[in-house]
Amino acid sequence: MFKITNRNKESFTGRFNGTDYEFPVNKPAMCDDEAAAHIFGIGQTDKTSVLARHGWAGVGKTYADGMLILDQFKFEHIQPQFDAPLAHEIAYGREDHGPAPVVEKPAAKGGADESPKAAGGDEPEWMKDGPVVHRPADQRPGGGRQARA
Repeated sequence: MFKITNRNKESFTGRFNGTDYEFPVNKPAMCDDEAAAHIFGIGQTDKTSVLARHGWAGVGKTYADGMLILDQFKFEHIQPQFDAPLAHEIAYGREDHGPAPVVEKPAAKGGADESPKAAGGDEPEWMKDGPVVHRPADQRPGGGRQARA
């Protein structure tokens, strides 16, 4: 994020990605990094395209003339400040709601849990490491192949 102050005699409006950015005289304005790079050529060594886009250089105006205008902008790269309580709320939820409730699995018919472990059997090998997101076809029950009718 950049805080940009226009020290020229006239206000300036730049445009990036369909959004107009206003830079009034001697008043700081905020601008994200991508917009600042496009509008002012921040990070570019050759600013010819930027100066030409704004009419600061080109027909009847030299590169040096355009740089005199661009040099009147003060750029201060700043780190965005976050509201710590709001950031905590976004990350962990509102404190007044408490943690998410634990939802228990309803008992199967007859009140018994029908999992292999509860039935006295062993869990399949692939279940022992916790939840499975993806298993290769050769490790799926039946080898991953479907019987054709």
